[in-house]
Amino acid sequence: MNKQTFFNNILSVCLSGAIFCACSDSTSSDSNNEGEEFKNTINALDWGSDTTFVIGHKTPDVDAVASALSYAALMRALGHNAVAKIVSPINRETVFISEKFGFEIPEQMSSVDAGTRLILTDHAESALSIDGVKEAKILQIIDHHVAGDLDEKITSDTYVNRQIIGSACTIIWDLYKKTDVKIDNDKAKILLAGLLSDTRNLTKVASSALDSSAWKSLVEQLKLSPNSVAKLSREMSDASHDYYGMTDKEIFLADYKDYEIEGVNIGIASNDWYVDSTMNDFIKRLAAVMPEIAKENKRDILFAKVDAHDPNPDPETAEEMPYIETGSYTLVYATNGKETIAKEIAESAFGELSSEGVYFSATKLSRKSFMVPKITEYLEGTKK
Repeated sequence: MNKQTFFNNILSVCLSGAIFCACSDSTSSDSNNEGEEFKNTINALDWGSDTTFVIGHKTPDVDAVASALSYAALMRALGHNAVAKIVSPINRETVFISEKFGFEIPEQMSSVDAGTRLILTDHAESALSIDGVKEAKILQIIDHHVAGDLDEKITSDTYVNRQIIGSACTIIWDLYKKTDVKIDNDKAKILLAGLLSDTRNLTKVASSALDSSAWKSLVEQLKLSPNSVAKLSREMSDASHDYYGMTDKEIFLADYKDYEIEGVNIGIASNDWYVDSTMNDFIKRLAAVMPEIAKENKRDILFAKVDAHDPNPDPETAEEMPYIETGSYTLVYATNGKETIAKEIAESAFGELSSEGVYFSATKLSRKSFMVPKITEYLEGTKK
């Protein structure tokens, strides 16, 4: 779907009253009005008599799990039969924070029958979603990424809340506030977990003023100090990058997402490495499993981003920030005649050629806010 089609769809949905745009600087009166409008819109949806399932994306990270859990709870508080599910096993960071904060992980559900009612959080791409999603009935999309191919299923009966900010959990926190639904401490922990993970404690470039407001509110409610939150964020990051006992294939897929962009099947992995002297070996290990993963996932092109980190040489800040980011390596693998396209995308957007099939950018690359938009821009350009 090209940009013009997307904006036409969104305009159509806005005019029908099915999309609700939340703003962080609204007055109390405006917020109350928006909350009532939101509840009226939600109540008018075609809920049916069966359970509606709330799901995040495949290979779920903390934000995908936490957004599904917290939004299902909000829907139940508003009187609707909604249950959170996960599509595939969780990563180590999610295991860590769920045990730390004491919340249960939803049961896994790998596919749905045609007509099943779904609420999607943290994604809008069929390649990232549950099997059967294209034949399901999508009631809502709550997302902080650019539009995906599932936006083509938007109708006047679909509620969409898309804000390009740091975390899907921030959007949900805002809806709790606007509807005056109480956020108890258990829900506050779930929302904060997703927010910390996807913004890295508000340090990622996509972090917004609304993310900051949610962070402040949740941290104050839970009576956490800024230092304790920073420590918790570092522990979450360490857990996400703990590759001990994992195969190279498992490492590659630990933070991996599939996309279909302009008819090209693409997969993007995101990894981190903290030992510069062994970076080349790590890159070779990932490259070795890319052909197998491309075949199994039916991908035309695979990109694997590896963010490099060096020990912080500044003794005054080393305790607070033990590592500093030094850039991103991007590995490229292509098949099915897409080798030239993959190379041209990498050369145009992902830095200088470092070694065969590997590009380096001294600026850290973001999969969500940089890589996917650049790939989309290139592939849309080839269609013109």
